[in-house]
Amino acid sequence: MDTGDYIEKRLEESQVISLIINKTKSLHGNLDFFYDITNVPRNDSINFDRFYITKEVLRTEMGFTNDKKPGDFDIIIIPAYKEHIYFEYTSAFEIKIVRPTNKNPRRNSNSLGTSQIQGMIDDGFPLIGLIHICMNEPVARKYLKYLPNLDDFSEIVTFDPFPLYSIEAQYERILKTELPKYIGINVLALCFDQQENLILQDSSKFMAFKKGYFNPNTKQSTIDKIENHYNKFVDKYFVKVNS
Repeated sequence: MDTGDYIEKRLEESQVISLIINKTKSLHGNLDFFYDITNVPRNDSINFDRFYITKEVLRTEMGFTNDKKPGDFDIIIIPAYKEHIYFEYTSAFEIKIVRPTNKNPRRNSNSLGTSQIQGMIDDGFPLIGLIHICMNEPVARKYLKYLPNLDDFSEIVTFDPFPLYSIEAQYERILKTELPKYIGINVLALCFDQQENLILQDSSKFMAFKKGYFNPNTKQSTIDKIENHYNKFVDKYFVKVNS
């Protein structure tokens, strides 16, 4: 197939999770990919200078029973400042991968992740986020958009509209589920250019839905489980320090 500017590169969910963790940076106490959840409004005296991140933690490893969803927690983030670790500001994320194709441009993820999110609400995590990652097949060249280079009008550049279309279609699906407003929802497109550079796309149309707030069902027993897991499995946590 004659495609546009992006190449097709298939990554499994576990690889995507590792990639976004590796690429995320902590700047001035803000964790970029996860900013709208981890930067929840808080007392002015509380600052963060680093984040501890772990991935794909089984329920049983965290101290929960294994008879509920989710079976594992895709990403858990714990903020800290100097000697203090803020387990009460822990955020948990469910990650879903969407793979639209030219033949099936409205292809959905296997599930929207809402049952897993409800499970984390019931579990009592303080902050919860749902992230969908669109990994589109490169659009057929006939569907590329051609735009002038604003720095040189004699040059025409191509633009692949498919990832943005998929982002907005996925937001619309998720919002129909009526997840609680305190759940942060983020949909991104993950693309690779001809040199295999990672390119992330976003939509400003749904910015208001990204922000998360404290789960009203937060449980101290869950915060204790998180602290116990960190203390027992600290070697499984990545550290992102302010830069």
